[in-house]
Amino acid sequence: MNNSLNRVRIIEGSRLSAEFYFQSLLEEAYGKGLLGDSDIERVQLECFDLLAYKTERFNNGDSSSIMVEKAQSLMTSNLFTIGLWLKTYPTPEDAVEALQEISIKELYQKGCKRIDTLTLSTKTIHQMLLKQCIDTKNQFYRSTIDGGINGFFKLYNPEFAAQETHITADYQVFSHIPKLDGIEFISAYTNALYYENQFCSHFASEDIHHMLCGYVKDYSKLLINIYEFVLTAAIGCLIVGTDAKALCMSAAATQYLKELFTRKQADEAHIILQEAFAELGVSLGLLGSLNRYVQSSLPAIESKIRLAARQQTLDQIFFVSAYPENDPIIQISFGEKMEDEAYRNVLDEMGQCLDSTDRIAILKEHIHSLADLEDALLDAALTDAETQAVLQGLDLTEIAALSKRHPLLSELDGLDASLSEQTLGKNLHDFICALPTQQQKQMAKVIDAIVDES
Repeated sequence: MNNSLNRVRIIEGSRLSAEFYFQSLLEEAYGKGLLGDSDIERVQLECFDLLAYKTERFNNGDSSSIMVEKAQSLMTSNLFTIGLWLKTYPTPEDAVEALQEISIKELYQKGCKRIDTLTLSTKTIHQMLLKQCIDTKNQFYRSTIDGGINGFFKLYNPEFAAQETHITADYQVFSHIPKLDGIEFISAYTNALYYENQFCSHFASEDIHHMLCGYVKDYSKLLINIYEFVLTAAIGCLIVGTDAKALCMSAAATQYLKELFTRKQADEAHIILQEAFAELGVSLGLLGSLNRYVQSSLPAIESKIRLAARQQTLDQIFFVSAYPENDPIIQISFGEKMEDEAYRNVLDEMGQCLDSTDRIAILKEHIHSLADLEDALLDAALTDAETQAVLQGLDLTEIAALSKRHPLLSELDGLDASLSEQTLGKNLHDFICALPTQQQKQMAKVIDAIVDES
């Protein structure tokens, strides 16, 4: 029988750092008496010998010194590589035994081979992922899978910076990935993306699109996890008895789910979700690693549903699919602009006039296209009261067209806008907020439907 199975566990794996495995293993082993002072001293000396060797390699054979920061980076790279190999042992105690019996240089070389193996397997999975990538309008999904991961491999230098990741991985996978670095992180991240994409590929891209539009029509710019929404919608469909692969629920179905999970206790909700998942697994033919990945997602899905039920926000978990291509379209043109000289004459005349009523009258007399009016609202240095008076004379479609171009800007977005653009956006926002509630709702629909032909 394998000795590692019989060995008493002295080191708790949960106390070891996933990111700094080697260092934390040494600390725990020393604290538990598995390594003595002489062991630690030998390991340290061999680590410094390895650093000297890598420094010479980094300097192309020159043994002269390097900057402290680079020496620290090289040491971190070496320790990461050694730790990557030590993680392959069945138990921490086995890894400690290896430290006692195998030299640091040999452990490092084994770690390098481990990096090569992980790199090759990750590249293979990445290529499979690229070939099967679902078609989605979400800009973060494809850019991360393609540009982000490719960028990592382009920059990765395992000999001198094995611990560096290089990319931020903006698109977050649903499963929890512990704090990892270098190829170890990219491997775990790519695997998670592969399973999530594989699951989503069981559904038609247009059905995923319409489901996500039901959440937010412009989901393309949101950092959302597509897999989470698809899995939740599929389970919801099964619970209400509709086709899970269509991902489409009616308003009545979403209302049923809200009422169901609001009144169910935790154990009852758990059973409902487990039964729905079992049915989903059968209907989609989920097997092996993919089935285990999806199964591991259920506790988080269940937790989100229970929290939403308590907070009365289940409408953000279960929602009706939307079909924006069927929405009405309002085509609007801002019209032709007047000659530059004529336009400057209007601004000059307004600038020489001190009375607000006369300034507005001049504008109304000479400005006839929406394009010129937009420029004047930006250029004429009108007061807020004057701008509001001008807006009062426009119809709702014209207000909507201007608002489409000049929405109220956040503090961050406003950094790239001029003061006049920020002011106009705020004035338009204030004008719309002052309208009766019904007109505000109508205005929102008009703004959404406008297609600017200018």
